[in-house]
Amino acid sequence: MARRVLGAVAVTATAALATIVMATPASAHNPIWSARCDEDAKVTKVSIDLTQYVSKGKNTVTLTDNGKELLKTTEFPESFHWKKNDLDASVKHEFKIVVTAWDGFNKTDTKTVEPCAKKTPPTTTTKPTTTTTTPATTAPEMPSTSAEAPPSTTPAAPGGSAPEPPLAATGASPTWLLLSGLGLVGAGAGTLLFLRRRRSA
Repeated sequence: MARRVLGAVAVTATAALATIVMATPASAHNPIWSARCDEDAKVTKVSIDLTQYVSKGKNTVTLTDNGKELLKTTEFPESFHWKKNDLDASVKHEFKIVVTAWDGFNKTDTKTVEPCAKKTPPTTTTKPTTTTTTPATTAPEMPSTSAEAPPSTTPAAPGGSAPEPPLAATGASPTWLLLSGLGLVGAGAGTLLFLRRRRSA
């Protein structure tokens, strides 16, 4: 009888211990995450801090923003920390987190963040147009090859022969030379007549 009582007590204690062991990880899970719009910085921020998970199996976390995957499914051991601080603050954000724990204590939660800043229109910078004008290049005028050569200062003699240079001046007058010649001719004629008369006498 005593043995049966001790066996029942042992079974009850074992079951209670197993229940405590399995319940401890679940109660220790700490899935903390936040999302807010920072009006001063004009950005929307979101952060995830998961701690005290069991690393015996596979734990995963996924985050979406307005239906689009912001954090793809990521596996982690006991803890996981992630944040993003540059989201557009001029639009509304619908965040959804899905945490899948190995021990089955999963978590799905959503947060809505309203815009806290006005949308800034994009600025376009117009560059001034610069027009560059290239001056026309004028080629220098070349002398015509068909231009007539200047006339020669010395005219060509008839027949194609070169003209003879003029006689040099000697300083004597040509009139005196002519008179001297006539005088010599007259003296010769007078001498000839005198000799003929003498022979005939």
